[in-house]
Amino acid sequence: MNISLFYLLLSILLTIVVSTAQATIDCPDGHFPVKAHPRNAYSKQDGTQVKATTIKEQCRPYRKLQAPEPKFLVGKPANWPMPTEKFKAWTKEEETQIRQILSKIPKTLTHVGEIKFHRSSEKSSNPALSNSEHKIITIYDSISAHDKGRVIAHELAHFLWDSLNIDERDEYYLSSQWKKSEDKKTISLIRKDVPIQDSYVGPHEDFSNNVELFLFQKESLSKNPQLIKYLEKIIR
Repeated sequence: MNISLFYLLLSILLTIVVSTAQATIDCPDGHFPVKAHPRNAYSKQDGTQVKATTIKEQCRPYRKLQAPEPKFLVGKPANWPMPTEKFKAWTKEEETQIRQILSKIPKTLTHVGEIKFHRSSEKSSNPALSNSEHKIITIYDSISAHDKGRVIAHELAHFLWDSLNIDERDEYYLSSQWKKSEDKKTISLIRKDVPIQDSYVGPHEDFSNNVELFLFQKESLSKNPQLIKYLEKIIR
């Protein structure tokens, strides 16, 4: 699960509305605007307090397909929000597994250039967390109870979501049945068939869940042919 979404899950119910107000800045060619949004404060299970912050409005470049360059790093990522969390070195077997997984996932997800992989020794409730801005994926010990391919594909789908332009996102809202309010400031999920319940957190988590299902459990999306058609077009 993406780090910012993890914060949200700790403080909200499943039935929410998500702000979709457009960013107001003008971006240069080859970039798209990302509106400012809050990142909530929360308390970690060990009592560590993580302060709230605001992600600044910014311009991000459209995605460019670059062969994946996995970097297996030792230690904590810079500015990691959980300061007491412990990290460990990767084993050669783990590195090989991840390289094999990346070779099997569609290029739309994996071809993002350098991907920084970190290995936490904690047993989080989530098998992985990611930060698309810095292309970081942190793997937890709890991944042993999950399909590693599904987990990594899910985190890479968060990277992809953050690279979609406005038209691509609007097309996703339509195909996956996210309905905007009349003033277009909020959006709600009205799709009846939702296999993974944290999709209600917002379109970003719903998108990653649906990409994961599309790749590994496509039959679970059979009641949503329009969504399958969209994913078939974008995931190659």
